[in-house]
Amino acid sequence: MDGFSKFHFKGVHEDEEIIRVLHRNWFYLLTQFLSLFVLTVIFFLAIGVVPTFLPGLLALQSREFLLFFENFFMLVVWIYGFLIWIDYYFDVWIITNKRIVDIEQNGMFSRRVSEMEYSKMQDITAQVSGFFPTILNYGDVKVQTAGEREEFVFKTISDPYLIKNLIFNMQKKESLHSTEELGEMIKEKIS
Repeated sequence: MDGFSKFHFKGVHEDEEIIRVLHRNWFYLLTQFLSLFVLTVIFFLAIGVVPTFLPGLLALQSREFLLFFENFFMLVVWIYGFLIWIDYYFDVWIITNKRIVDIEQNGMFSRRVSEMEYSKMQDITAQVSGFFPTILNYGDVKVQTAGEREEFVFKTISDPYLIKNLIFNMQKKESLHSTEELGEMIKEKIS
């Protein structure tokens, strides 16, 4: 567990140990950037083909407008690519020995941090659906609770069944620890 000593987050408890830090699978990032790349190629192919059908676009004023439009499009592609990276990099799920922390980045200036203690978990589900998720072993893990936020979803993470089992085992350990503490308290009251 020493590999996670460099990770920290605001609100970590003194006796808390980070077990696992999860990000989305690399294939998610690849598909996002691939779709952006295909859109860019289609745009530039269209820019190359349009002047043959509309020769008036080769006039000086039209070329300047076309150049402005190309630069504006590339700026939008760059910003959207940056937002894809931000969403990928800053969406983090942290599994500790006490709880699960879900840090979800929505855009540049919106972040939501939620946590769930193991004692409040009711159901843990791993779901892998599709050809590439099955081959590359990634999918979603859903953790349900009766609390205000009904469900934690670990989206497109690697080894979802392993993560599901890890969370389940941590929940069992926490439940066993709570039961032992309750037994000790009852013994003290009786004595």
